[in-house]
Amino acid sequence: MKKTMKRLAATVIAAAMAVSLAGCGGGGSQTAATTAAAGNGGGGEAAADAGASAGGGESSLKGQNVRVVIGSTSTSGDSYMIADLVTRYLSKEMGFNGKVDAIGNAAALDEMQNSKGDGKTVMMFHDMTFLSVLFGSVDEAYALENMTVGPRIGQNPGACFGAAAEDNWNNLSDVVKYLQDNPDATVSCNIESGATSHLAFVAWYLYVKETYGEEVSGRIKAIVGGTTAEKLQRLWDRNADIIYGDTSAFEQYTKDGVEAQLKMTMFGSCGEVEGIEIDSMAKDGVTFEGEPFDFAKDFCMYFPKDMDANVLAEYEAAMKAVTENPDFQADMAKLYYNALSADEVGVDASREFIYNKREMCTSLINQAPSLDELTQ
Repeated sequence: MKKTMKRLAATVIAAAMAVSLAGCGGGGSQTAATTAAAGNGGGGEAAADAGASAGGGESSLKGQNVRVVIGSTSTSGDSYMIADLVTRYLSKEMGFNGKVDAIGNAAALDEMQNSKGDGKTVMMFHDMTFLSVLFGSVDEAYALENMTVGPRIGQNPGACFGAAAEDNWNNLSDVVKYLQDNPDATVSCNIESGATSHLAFVAWYLYVKETYGEEVSGRIKAIVGGTTAEKLQRLWDRNADIIYGDTSAFEQYTKDGVEAQLKMTMFGSCGEVEGIEIDSMAKDGVTFEGEPFDFAKDFCMYFPKDMDANVLAEYEAAMKAVTENPDFQADMAKLYYNALSADEVGVDASREFIYNKREMCTSLINQAPSLDELTQ
């Protein structure tokens, strides 16, 4: 029994995108040094110290202060958590003093335009680095081509859909079946504009439209905006049928003993999440352009366009050592994040991956209906 959704305004607000979450294909044949030489591409007070004192490692940055800016102003979200963890390990590996500065997306992108390419300022952020350009919330001047793509540092595959447990939906296929069995019903999904939730929702919508027709997809509606707490409240009030957020925020409400009004199911995660029983979108059969839709949040280092090639190579070597460290792998697993292989964090592989992901996102955005249409 679905209640009529309370529609919210569907305007895509650039400021909201800057604090919300989230590759034209670049070649991967260059070495780290030549990639930096070719180039791939305002400050703010330091929000928090990563607590990473200089270690015994060797690099040209040994004993130096390194500022790690992130495209978020939060010190409790995944952007800060991953940057903090990686900075601690890199500080030990390279011997510098690392500090994480949570200054927000626009300010962090500015730093990549204005900082020296000496490795003393690095940006660590996820897909919003390029999504903010694709969605038009920042100028084309901040495109990947105007900075240097460095090593990838990890993934958060845990963003997912959530619904009231009473609906008995365990995957997105169950939701589609509900719509097929109830031709007068609609299903509302609370997402954020310009964020991972936006793209995941659109990918699912387009898949349903292609596979089951507009008669089904046309009854999938969007509610746009809101913090995680506001989304949860909408779900509990039954003003939204599905909400989108992180497994870390939803998991506590899936456990036995939770009050019936609050109890949830989680499904349709962006990627495979170790340690949690949940079907990913790809595992549930959702595809985009014929390929399984796998959209984990990918975190990467970014540097100024004129980055010193030798220092970039030092970061690359250090990140390869860090990602193979069993302690780092264990720390990432505790947070339900994925550590990558040494090959995956290499600069060439990272650049190719990020540029290819941007290309896929560009295609998805171009095919996506407007949020105005999806909220009607």
